[in-house]
Amino acid sequence: MMNRIVTLALASFLTLPAFSQEETGESRPTATAPSFAGKSIDQLSADEVLKLVRYSYTLYNRDFTGVLRMGIAKKVPFLMSLKPESIRFIFDDPAQVILLDTRNQNFALYEGVGGKDLQAVASSKYDDPIRGTDVTYDDLSMRFLYWPSAKIVQKDRIKQRDCWVVRVRNPDGKGAYDTVDVWIDQGSGGMIKMIGYNNEGRPIRRFEVLHGKKFGDVWMVDEMRIETISPSAGGQIKSSTRMQIKAAVE
Repeated sequence: MMNRIVTLALASFLTLPAFSQEETGESRPTATAPSFAGKSIDQLSADEVLKLVRYSYTLYNRDFTGVLRMGIAKKVPFLMSLKPESIRFIFDDPAQVILLDTRNQNFALYEGVGGKDLQAVASSKYDDPIRGTDVTYDDLSMRFLYWPSAKIVQKDRIKQRDCWVVRVRNPDGKGAYDTVDVWIDQGSGGMIKMIGYNNEGRPIRRFEVLHGKKFGDVWMVDEMRIETISPSAGGQIKSSTRMQIKAAVE
């Protein structure tokens, strides 16, 4: 079974690579290489790598408080509830619930506003920002983890971690992304970076894990950066959001 050090943070960036002691400031045992379908992680195909990442969505049953930050003034607090069958984001003022259904690896996205019943999120909203941040509904749904014909296009090294770069292409044209490149840690199967491209091949959004720490017995990504990139301004960053996990709810 996959090593449980691989854990969830945000539905848009959910697995945690095995951070070193220098990065976290804490010592811990070294993670063993996870396996999937009888293979070691270095034997997996690109499609199997993404399947391993999807599997990690279902491992935990915990609640965490967090905040989305843009600049100095904008702060959007939320509650993130991780369950084996779902990931739920709960906002106040106004009340809003966004739920990612992970049963049967379905990953359907639902929303309820103002206390109303949850309804499926329409594909026309996939690229809409959530609470005025750089996180969209498409990012929460992580649909690209299900796109077929994934390819490992190169190997890279980020934060002293060896990574695969897995490329997937949008099969249905829904949402803003035509192609997505995902950096996946070879030691844990955790995503540590993602770049989404439009249909002209220009980057429009970038995610990157910045830091991780231990909450009780669970290792979590506690800070990541989400950037919106202008496709027509030479890759200039239009806006940036920090997602921070603050505390586990006891």
